Amino acid sequence: MRKRGKAKGEPGAAGFPYFVLSRLLSPLSWVLVTFLAAAAFAAEPADSIVAAVGDGLILSSELAQSVTFIRLSQPDTTVSDSALEELVLGRLIDDLVLEEQARRESVEVAGPEVAAEVDENIAALKERLGDEARFKEALAIEGYTERALRQRYEDESRRKLLARKLMEKEGLTQIYISPGEAERFYNENRDSIGRVPGRVTLAHILIVITPGAAADSAGQRRITEVIDVLARGGDFATVAGSFSDDRKTAERGGDRGWVKFAELPPELMMVFSQIKPGQTSPPFPTREGYLTVKLEDKTTDRVRFRQILVRVPITRGDTVRARNLATTVRKKAVAGVPFDSLARQHSQDPVTADSGGQLGEFPIAGLSPPFDKVVAGMDSGEVSEPVLSEHGYHLVKVQAKQPDRTLSYLELQDGIRNYLYQQKLGKRLESYLDRVRGKVFVKRFRHAGAAPGGS
Repeated sequence: MRKRGKAKGEPGAAGFPYFVLSRLLSPLSWVLVTFLAAAAFAAEPADSIVAAVGDGLILSSELAQSVTFIRLSQPDTTVSDSALEELVLGRLIDDLVLEEQARRESVEVAGPEVAAEVDENIAALKERLGDEARFKEALAIEGYTERALRQRYEDESRRKLLARKLMEKEGLTQIYISPGEAERFYNENRDSIGRVPGRVTLAHILIVITPGAAADSAGQRRITEVIDVLARGGDFATVAGSFSDDRKTAERGGDRGWVKFAELPPELMMVFSQIKPGQTSPPFPTREGYLTVKLEDKTTDRVRFRQILVRVPITRGDTVRARNLATTVRKKAVAGVPFDSLARQHSQDPVTADSGGQLGEFPIAGLSPPFDKVVAGMDSGEVSEPVLSEHGYHLVKVQAKQPDRTLSYLELQDGIRNYLYQQKLGKRLESYLDRVRGKVFVKRFRHAGAAPGGS
């Protein structure tokens, strides 16, 4: 007996909105669900067989994986668990019915066809992830190699091509979408499918609000005393409890617990890249004052550490001094001094200063306060007035700005025709399945949603 494999479905219309295409889930497209579910969850031993189709089996573990994936990918669904299981099981059965019918009618696919399909799927996945590096990173996170992924795609592509050829043999793929039909669909759905959110490319200069010379010198003396105590053999946790100005962590011996790298400020990420577990860092400046940390443990995406903070107070005069500097730098930018040169000279952002303040491209609607309102009123090439955030004063330059727009019918017509084609193909496929289901042995060993052992 063959255990049913996980499969990948038909790709949607290139460039066509996914929320529209998701309304059409033909039996062929459901193989994508089982493939993604297999990648998202570790394989579990089959506890029971829920259905047999021809000489193929559908296991309860596979059904559970498919249902769980639907819940994860569509968290707002209101369908009950039992109803969703029934729907998923029916689609899994239909996939095997098509495969069995293709076998009976001697519909076959050649190796080169499968290889071409696999190459197309791999290329589409890489394009969706952005580049080769992100593709490999995604594989590593899921515990896959590209070779293993290709092997999985080969089986699923073979099944998909078998089903496609069977449909062609039955004349199901001869469908005509008229220009009028496609244009009518566009006019009825233009506001939802044709809107392209605006995007903006930004650079910035960060002027950090730093303490005055006297306060800074006092802070340096205190952190030097702390380092001296540690150097003489003082226990880090004990010293943190006595000297750290962060009373919340001082009570725990400076313990910050486990923190994700993505949640750390740049200066801490840089420090942790240079020390090993058990080591204590030299003191370094932060927005709150001077800090020294002891790295307790580290994984690929998070760290556990202790800290000793010596606060250096910021005064109103410090804030005014930073704003005046930001205003002076802005005047230079407006006068024509290259923004990237000013960023390299004045910006105190350790991540972007060396690149001339480059921040990258962002959706306009996704900008966080206070930058959303500032950028909304700016045009390409403009430099903002000093903008205050928790990090200090920012000078923001809009390098390029593309406002919201609605795609024309000519830009969307290929995607629309493809979508309407898939919609009609799905209806024809349902009619065909109604005819062939009775020709293939199908046995459900329990109803979806029933307890194991039910009939």
